[in-house]
Amino acid sequence: MSAFNSSGPAEILRAEQKDEELYERINQQLCGFLLKFKGHVFINKNKQNIFCTSQLLYYALTTLSKLQTLGEEYTKIVQVGKTGKHVPGLMQSTGMILAHVFGDRLIILALDRLVDNVRHNKSITRQAKDQIIQVATTVKSLVPLLQSLNRVLFYWNGSFYTWAKRFFLIKYIYAVPWYHPKRPLHVFKILSVLTAIHLSVLMIMALFKTPKVQINEEEHSSQSIQLDSSCKCSLCLEQRKNTSLSFCGHLFCWYCIHEWLQTNDFCPICRKALNPRMVVPLQNFN
Repeated sequence: MSAFNSSGPAEILRAEQKDEELYERINQQLCGFLLKFKGHVFINKNKQNIFCTSQLLYYALTTLSKLQTLGEEYTKIVQVGKTGKHVPGLMQSTGMILAHVFGDRLIILALDRLVDNVRHNKSITRQAKDQIIQVATTVKSLVPLLQSLNRVLFYWNGSFYTWAKRFFLIKYIYAVPWYHPKRPLHVFKILSVLTAIHLSVLMIMALFKTPKVQINEEEHSSQSIQLDSSCKCSLCLEQRKNTSLSFCGHLFCWYCIHEWLQTNDFCPICRKALNPRMVVPLQNFN
């Protein structure tokens, strides 16, 4: 195995981008299939679950089947374990894929569960509740930046593109013996520094924007009042923003309906013919 060299960051980056493009395509096909049987409301409620399913399907047909992903095949690289002398085992690959697909969601779910338990635990003092919930809320706001932090490290040393691969110590080598193209790495070093600066700004903003947590039961319940269904957009199922009226008389968010019309030529509710010119923004509409 010594004849095989560790792959460079350029090949890993291209492989990951190729894989992202492919499971995005699977996601589009799956959404189109479900749209015919379940409708747009089901798709919008389960958009994230459908995307995760697309990722799992893609990796099940490639990595879990002991095959290269199409991105890895495209750049001629192969996954290996910590020692670099064998391909990852089934358990290692499964853990990596689940962490990659569900990792952020599981962390956020665990933090939400922690906050809920602390809020209803009568044996904890009010001051302790405030502190624990404040810390959990701050950590939750930083979870989306976890992947960005890993990218900073990847651009610097070129080893692990995702934090899931870093956690399970899955690296890459060139699939062709003795292949080791000479590429300038200073560009990736510069990119690492720029990404670190950008990430630092985002983290500072997230810390300062973290809202103060209210423990009062009545205040908490008042903040949880559901929006009136008449004010919800039928596509995103949230309060309408920049309310717009379709030619057939239905109300949507301006962004939602135009995003829908990029791939469809009919109203998502009544399915009458509709195009962007037949959607009118409403001013001062509540």
